[in-house]
Amino acid sequence: MDSVRLPIALALACVITFGLFWSMQALIGTSRELQEGTPPPHIDFVRLRRDNTPQEKKREPPKREKPEQPPPPPDISMSKSTLDPGEGIAAIGPRIDPTAMLDGGLSSGAGTDRDVVPLVRIEPDYPIRARQRNIEGWVQVQFDVNKAGAVEDAFVVDSNPATLFDRAAIQAVLKWKYNPKILNGVAVGRKGLQVVFPFEMEK
Repeated sequence: MDSVRLPIALALACVITFGLFWSMQALIGTSRELQEGTPPPHIDFVRLRRDNTPQEKKREPPKREKPEQPPPPPDISMSKSTLDPGEGIAAIGPRIDPTAMLDGGLSSGAGTDRDVVPLVRIEPDYPIRARQRNIEGWVQVQFDVNKAGAVEDAFVVDSNPATLFDRAAIQAVLKWKYNPKILNGVAVGRKGLQVVFPFEMEK
């Protein structure tokens, strides 16, 4: 069987090979005929002549609008009562009695000598506990003013009710500022000043 199959396989291989070569030859011959019979495309280039003549454009000037006239100012007439700086101003917090300064108060001497002059006076805050209970009272505080005009050594002399308003009064007086006392042209300290803080609820 093997001796018969081998010659048959060789024969079939030769036939198939010959057929392939013949097909390739036929295809190559057909493509050449197509290439020779097809004329090449012809392309014509046509240049368009541009019109270089400039065209004049008419420009119209912008229209100016007239500005609107502002409205006339309102006629405001103020009465004398509206210019009163004291009207409508309510006091905030406890009031400080300016006449409550003891131990000689404030005075200005002749020449360059003078007593202490207050510059900044801070009112004490009304304690929340006393405000909630509608409690009123007063505190008498004694303090010294050094040669720089700062308050020091402040303490409570007397108060009513006791200790309720003391802390607020001390904290306020320690924030005060003074022009120091001048003696013979030199700034000196001032001791033993006293003030009474009345704590009253706003009516």
